[in-house]
Amino acid sequence: MYHDPVTETTPDQVATVILETIPPTMRAIREQMRSGRAASLTVAQFRLLRFVGRHPGTSLSPVAEHLGATLPAASQMVERLVRAALVTRVQHLQERRRVELRLTEAGDATLAECDARTRAWLCERLSELDGAELDRLAGTLRELRALLAEIGASGAAR
Repeated sequence: MYHDPVTETTPDQVATVILETIPPTMRAIREQMRSGRAASLTVAQFRLLRFVGRHPGTSLSPVAEHLGATLPAASQMVERLVRAALVTRVQHLQERRRVELRLTEAGDATLAECDARTRAWLCERLSELDGAELDRLAGTLRELRALLAEIGASGAAR
């Protein structure tokens, strides 16, 4: 983003840049991740796999919340992924009504392949930047992530 030393950049200008940058970035990343082995997955199914991969043993409620879906809709999605042998459902040992979700080897391999493909694609594009530009971009993205996490935490406390 161009910074005019005479004119101060406003939060509104930065918000505009974020809103113009993040959605197309996420679409491009999603296209890369869904290519190959995961091409038959819906975006919601892929997000479910990523969530279960990050939270092994999670139950249906956190999955539904993460997806912004109802419990029945999330349950149907899990069922499709179980039938596709990407996710397993195991009854919790102490809580009979709780079911734990975990990735299968095939589910884990699907995510690993998608991540590797996407990282390679991103690295190819990022290789055009020099070290200082990479440092600045990484620092800015870390700051944005921390700011949004802070806002999310304060919003949840309200």
